[in-house]
Amino acid sequence: MPIPVSVPGRVAEALRRSTVQVLGARGGSGSAVVLKHQHLITNAHVIGGEGIEVQSWEGKSHRATVMRLDRSRDLALLRALDLDAPPAPLGDSSRLQSGVPVVAVGNPLGFVGAVSTGVIHAVRSIAQFGHREWIQADVRLAPGNSGGPLADWQGYVMGINTMIVEGGLALAIPSRAVQAFFTRAMSGRSLGVVIRPVRLKSGELGLMLLEITHGGSAEAASLLPGDILVAANGRRFRDTDDLQIEIDAPGPLLRLDFYRGGGQSNLRHVAVRYEQVESAA
Repeated sequence: MPIPVSVPGRVAEALRRSTVQVLGARGGSGSAVVLKHQHLITNAHVIGGEGIEVQSWEGKSHRATVMRLDRSRDLALLRALDLDAPPAPLGDSSRLQSGVPVVAVGNPLGFVGAVSTGVIHAVRSIAQFGHREWIQADVRLAPGNSGGPLADWQGYVMGINTMIVEGGLALAIPSRAVQAFFTRAMSGRSLGVVIRPVRLKSGELGLMLLEITHGGSAEAASLLPGDILVAANGRRFRDTDDLQIEIDAPGPLLRLDFYRGGGQSNLRHVAVRYEQVESAA
């Protein structure tokens, strides 16, 4: 009579089937997780160039192409046309709390489908990594884990494992940022700006516009380089991914609050329509 597999065991096995090894990556290999049929998410830093190969959990090799690369957020979207692997469900990292048990799956040091467990320490912004939000967990990672999933015990992917920091804690990109990147890659919606995070006198996070793409939605809305965005659709920014999350939200309009000219006393507002501007102040 077969021995019953525990719920955590079934979750780990399902994640292993959704996780592939990325070959030809810098430093040897990395990991990636299937989020949609034939579409995989991994870290940008594991992509070494053209001729990417991925190997599924049962050992079959497949050619993959890069559909979208965001080195600032260290994410990449791959597509492998002949890959037959089940997608893993994406969870909501904003609901994570300290102490929640999690499981990481990847291919550390060439050990395919290795599983590591631990708990969440924090989900917070880290200034040295560009004021972006990160998941901190005490799971054991090694080279080859990068790009693999960090999931809860219900099997929902809460983050993409990325690096180890001082003290041995693992850092993972939250699923909120992964979802924003994935939606952007699939839809192509963009504001047409280059931003840099800045701290306002109030201590709040602002996003300064460094460049405006000619013909883009930001230019049509009369936004200018040097403008500092502070909120989108009424939501103040907590990290630099929040702008893209609001861009990807359903609806034809993006309502922005911003300061102009270096002053922070006169808050301006603009409603950007992705085809044209609705109004501006």
